Amino acid sequence: MRVRTFPHFALALALAACSAPPPPRTPTALPAALGQQIADVVAGLGPTARAAVWFGTADGEALLAWNAETPMPAASAIKAAYLIEAFAAQAGAVPTLTDLPLAPPAGLDTPLPGADAVLADASHPAVAHFSPAQRATAQRLLGGQSTHRVCEAMISSKGVDNATYNVAANLVTARFGGPPALTQRLHARDPRFAGLQVRRYMLADRVATGDNTATAAALAAVHQALARGCVPGMATATVMACRRVLADGLDDEGRVVFRKDGALDSAPATRTRAGWRQGADGTRVFAILLADDRAGAAVGTRLDDAVQRIEALLFVKR
Repeated sequence: MRVRTFPHFALALALAACSAPPPPRTPTALPAALGQQIADVVAGLGPTARAAVWFGTADGEALLAWNAETPMPAASAIKAAYLIEAFAAQAGAVPTLTDLPLAPPAGLDTPLPGADAVLADASHPAVAHFSPAQRATAQRLLGGQSTHRVCEAMISSKGVDNATYNVAANLVTARFGGPPALTQRLHARDPRFAGLQVRRYMLADRVATGDNTATAAALAAVHQALARGCVPGMATATVMACRRVLADGLDDEGRVVFRKDGALDSAPATRTRAGWRQGADGTRVFAILLADDRAGAAVGTRLDDAVQRIEALLFVKR
């Protein structure tokens, strides 16, 4: 679900991209009952459900952490970390004297290395589990496209179907040599990303090599780095380019929202919401991961409702 946008969103985003987020104010103490309210939402899902939550400031202060070091199925929310690696590799890591936050690196306009070869190879593990029709559509929509366009499709699904949305992420994974190699890059990028584990290509069997997982703390760390405008080994302009891809309008309080969510209805059904909201009252980062050992659309709908209720509890006006 997308948050509603406002006519002045473009100006707000431009201002957000011109510099790193301002230091957050001293956080307001959260109500003591908040943790129990979240636990009650999860309990209402039944004994097969579990959850992990991290909520805090961009500089790392946890205002609420619940099962935050427990690995959880991440679904597409882990793609925010893929975005960092794809942009960093293509744009270069060394800032220059002309490094302007509002000028995306030219390298992002060049094709994602190896993408066309993967799209043309029906046996490649990045695409072999898609149908011929799905592969043909992905090749038509992503073939020859820039790194920026492939990553835009991977994050927002703008202009593509669900299969192509996931093929785009698999092209990024293949660009680095597959899931284990991408995991190694993420862990080398920042020790706080150690809770991220890439074990499979998107929509591939979740059992054969294991699921893609994240701890709430590690997923929050990805968004904290982006919210601060400072990712290890990345030039400022590249960080800001990542932020623009993740931008998702304004919330009802006028805060700029950046996010990458995820959902799966196969077992375990999964709903993940993660990102940050940035406004006059400071910047708040969140990662909410829910899973249910059951599968199906009805289970997914219940998880949808629960994850939205938890996010609303975290951001209720205080």
